[in-house]
Amino acid sequence: MQDAAPYAPDRARPAVPTMPPPRGASSPPPTDPDRQRRDALRRANEVRIARAAVKRAIQEGRLAVGDVLRSCPAEARSMPIGELLGAQHRWGEARTLRTLRRIPVSETKPVGGLTPRQRRALIESLAEG
Repeated sequence: MQDAAPYAPDRARPAVPTMPPPRGASSPPPTDPDRQRRDALRRANEVRIARAAVKRAIQEGRLAVGDVLRSCPAEARSMPIGELLGAQHRWGEARTLRTLRRIPVSETKPVGGLTPRQRRALIESLAEG
C-alpha cells in the first residue's frame, strides 16, 4: 500500500482553463456587495410589508382567502399556505392544519406552489365552512 503524498502548500496548482466569453458578450460590470445587500434587504422588506397588508385585510374581512387563492397576487406567492389561512378571524393552528390535512397540503407549501387541483379543493373547503 502506498502512502499518499503529503499536501504541499508550496506546490503550484495547475492552471484551470477557462472558456472565453462568447463574441459580443461582455462581462457584467463589477457590483458593490453592500449595494446588493441593501437591495436584497429592501426587496425583503417590501415583501414583508405587502404580506402584512394582505394578512391585515383578511383579518379585517376586507379580503377573502378564496380571492387570494384565485388571483394569487405576487405578494402572496411565496407566503406559506398555513400563514395565509391562519390570518383569518378565529382560525388557529389546529383549524388550519385540520383543513389542510383534508386536501392534503403541507402548511409550509407556498401559495404560488399549489397545483390547480389543490387550489380548487382548498377554495371549496373554505366555502363549505
